[in-house]
Amino acid sequence: MQSVTGFMNRRFKKSLLALLLLFAAAYLFAQGDTQDAVIEPDLAAPLTQHSLASGAFNLHYLDTEELGRPTVVFIHGTPGSARSMRRVMADSRLQQAARLVAIDRPGWGASQLPAGQRSVPDFDEQSAMIEPLLLRLKAQSKGQALLLVGHSYGGSLAAYIAYRYPELVDGVFMAASAIDPVLGKPRWYNRAASTWLVSRFLRAPLLKANDEIWGVSPALERLRPWWANADIPMVFLQGDEDELVDPRNFDFAKSVLPAADSTVIQLANQGHLLQIQRSELMAELALELLARVTQL
Repeated sequence: MQSVTGFMNRRFKKSLLALLLLFAAAYLFAQGDTQDAVIEPDLAAPLTQHSLASGAFNLHYLDTEELGRPTVVFIHGTPGSARSMRRVMADSRLQQAARLVAIDRPGWGASQLPAGQRSVPDFDEQSAMIEPLLLRLKAQSKGQALLLVGHSYGGSLAAYIAYRYPELVDGVFMAASAIDPVLGKPRWYNRAASTWLVSRFLRAPLLKANDEIWGVSPALERLRPWWANADIPMVFLQGDEDELVDPRNFDFAKSVLPAADSTVIQLANQGHLLQIQRSELMAELALELLARVTQL
């Protein structure tokens, strides 16, 4: 009985910590996210801001504008913005090897949605809103390799974009991302945040993030048969103490990613914020993935 009680207490503490982290992330994002935000000079690549119009929607992105090179597109988690990936993009080796682009996903940063629409939880719809930029980048590089590097929710979405648009994506790097449909289901705090009683006290970024979580598991279910047939190199990186994305996604990755062309790594004593705490490692793995893709 004590072992069961201890297990339940650990589960409760981890869930409470996850909820607190979500609140903290949403608060920090809301405090720091403005369209004219200055990229920290000690962290940033020489980035310029752009937007691509598609109907009534404008997709905002940051770009090193190194044309004529392979392209690495960074996709942030939820909540977040293109600036979330700046530590990885600041790696000088990566800057020299590729054109680096970081997007504000639909509904985040400067990629504002039409009036009356709060979020885009559906992966098909969100992927379609990002596709025009990938088409532009692929054309500007004259067909050179294009990699997607996603953190957390962004990694789940990166894999889905590769599934939807295989002609545009040559490699995928997923960091601290849910890829198991079961483990990607909403947790108790997501359900709580969806109720009227709780949602009325939450700020807009957390409400949007919670909306998006409900689209993860259905999208990952659609991906199930794709993993075995995927013919692009992939990297999956996970911390064994991730508070937000279940570390057992590592086991799922080991079982479904094509062994011959995938790198699956679990980091000991590591939490969720890989793009900050392990930015150098992420840059190294992105470079390795880029090398594999360009040699194909």
